[in-house]
Amino acid sequence: MTHPASDDDVVDPPEHGTAAPREAMSVQTAWLRTFLAVVDRGGFATATRSLHLSQSRVSAHIASLEHALGVTLFDRKARPICTTEAGQLFYGHAQAALHELQRGIDAARSTMDQLVAHLTVASYPSVSSTYLPRLLQMLRTDYPGLTVELWEGTAATLEEAVASGAVDIAFRPTLPKMRDLGLYHRTIWQEDIVAVMRDTDPLASQPTVGIEAILNRPLIGNPSGSEEDGGGFDLRRMLGEHAARADIAYLTDHPTTLVALVRSAFGVGVINQLALHTTSTEGLAVRPIDSPTAHRDVALFWTRRRSGNAAVCAFLHAQEHAPLPPGVRPLPPQTRPV
Repeated sequence: MTHPASDDDVVDPPEHGTAAPREAMSVQTAWLRTFLAVVDRGGFATATRSLHLSQSRVSAHIASLEHALGVTLFDRKARPICTTEAGQLFYGHAQAALHELQRGIDAARSTMDQLVAHLTVASYPSVSSTYLPRLLQMLRTDYPGLTVELWEGTAATLEEAVASGAVDIAFRPTLPKMRDLGLYHRTIWQEDIVAVMRDTDPLASQPTVGIEAILNRPLIGNPSGSEEDGGGFDLRRMLGEHAARADIAYLTDHPTTLVALVRSAFGVGVINQLALHTTSTEGLAVRPIDSPTAHRDVALFWTRRRSGNAAVCAFLHAQEHAPLPPGVRPLPPQTRPV
């Protein structure tokens, strides 16, 4: 069975006979990662998003790999294009080679007194602005040889990034549940889901806001996207069985946008408490919601193959000792062995 790939950015196959197959040492690991991404993501365009490379760069990697191997890896005549027999056979070896190389790198570095490594950390805006800077300061002090690359996204894109290996470790709410049940995780805090309204709103005179009161208003939630993609998940989960009655006026990924819409009287905002610390709430009132599900847990996620990675272990150690951001509650550690 062949792996499908998109024909949205097809590269020309190599001209066979013009170059002999190269030795394995001539193959760059970046080409292998790109090849695996094109196959796994189903096309050149989707691979660009997971790799954070331009389409021309992805195309160049595939062309260079085919030239070095002396074989054609993709059938350009198929619609959608898919791997050739050679590409199918090469896929497993490329995957195993990268995994084994990473294990060797981690093993070698584990003998060093001073960790020297690179780590890609994924998160979402409220974590990036309220928590990561302090954590990265601690990490730089304890592990000066560790360089960190940051990657931001939504719940859906963060799941894809960590499951695919595009990032080493990711902050993400525990719900909606990850589809990949084999991921390791550590739950690190809990935060309330709150209602945001103008301070002249009658709801602001109440110490808490009930579900029925919320259902009578247009609602503004986060993140954006369809319900199937997790759009407005916290809002819908907070409402529980009443979610179908909600008048959801707007969904946005940005707390500043949500607050601006509330301030302009477009509705009542429903958002996690931490996100409100990234923007001004002057002229607004923030109230707890009287619902047993008006909260969410946040965790760190990483893959099984990263569980012994020295850089991931260093990050987990630093996180365990970093002060929590404002507006969240600590939880007992729920960590699988690292």
